Amino acid sequence: MTAHSLQIVQVFRVERTIILSVEAPDEQAAIDRQSEGDAPAFDDPRWRASWTLENELIEPASRN
Repeated sequence: MTAHSLQIVQVFRVERTIILSVEAPDEQAAIDRQSEGDAPAFDDPRWRASWTLENELIEPASRN
């Protein structure tokens, strides 16, 4: 038997969510206030991520 180099390409969809508490007179004002600001830092531990495999492709590896 002969060994063959294969490349596996996986495409994922990642959805990140975070729950924040925003001081405001009502819900719409809280949404508006947060929309004007920045989202919490990428590495904030409150973020939760879910990954979904969207596609997987197996093909011969490129030859250089």
